Amino acid sequence: MTASGATVDLEALHSFLAVAKHRSISKAAAGLYVTQPTMSQRLRRLEESLGFALFERDWTGVVLTHQGAYFLPYAAQLIRDLSNASAVLGRKGTSKPRSFAEVAGHPHKVMFGVDNWLSERSVRAVVSSALSSYGADEFRVTSRPATTLIDLLELNQLDAGLFYSTDPDYPFHTEVIGTEEMAVVHPPGTVLEETSAPALKELLSCYRFVLFDNPVLTHHARITTTLIETYEISCFHVVDDYRTMHALIRLGECITVVPAGAVLDDRGQRTTDLPSTPLPGLLPEISVTVGVSDAGRDHGVTEAFARSVAHFLHGDPPGTG
Repeated sequence: MTASGATVDLEALHSFLAVAKHRSISKAAAGLYVTQPTMSQRLRRLEESLGFALFERDWTGVVLTHQGAYFLPYAAQLIRDLSNASAVLGRKGTSKPRSFAEVAGHPHKVMFGVDNWLSERSVRAVVSSALSSYGADEFRVTSRPATTLIDLLELNQLDAGLFYSTDPDYPFHTEVIGTEEMAVVHPPGTVLEETSAPALKELLSCYRFVLFDNPVLTHHARITTTLIETYEISCFHVVDDYRTMHALIRLGECITVVPAGAVLDDRGQRTTDLPSTPLPGLLPEISVTVGVSDAGRDHGVTEAFARSVAHFLHGDPPGTG
């Protein structure tokens, strides 16, 4: 695993979680059957790798820093994901659900990915494009954050993907098949009086702004930073889930700005019960991009896949007619 360009080892992550749980280096060391100096060395190595302190001491013992508290769920998720993967792959001969064996033992398929912020229409476009070249048993579609899809494409573990992109350069073949303007999603009963910077600034000033945590935050940093600086946003509510965003906005507490495709279809009709208004010209547009890895090219995925996705995405809705 890498974090901030540095290597993070699993022993150090387990040690970090143990100290966070026990609020004590000595108790964590005892629980992991290592010496206290070894535990301290692991933590120091992890902090040096990450570039920030994870713990500080107070009268109650060892407590997480703000950075440590932010990092903890990502560390816990990584350990859990690795444990889940180990359970599925497991040792031969061990008793486990048949579904595990089916998943782990599935033959190689051509792998397509879809940014999980893209609309259902986008998923249908990718599936329809895949079906035009492959049988249903020959491919698989996975939904992941754009940052994960980009990593998998670079690592040649994904053949092709459709994602929102903000960077013109990637270490694999890409083709922009469209752009989307941004849209403000606001509480029921409210309106954007006019499509202008002053009107948008006034509306945004009335609510807490929903700011999405990683990986959306990092991937869309250029647009988010422009939005915050241009409209002088200073009051935030951080979430990491689209449903939480909906609940906060629906209850009149918050407002946010997202790619229009997340809340509007190609005809400008809302795909959510929340009011949303496109913002043409008020913020940078975001590109919708198809990426094809070197492995994908080896498996027969060509530029025609991008053209096919564009056709299904911008032509008649897939699965209709």
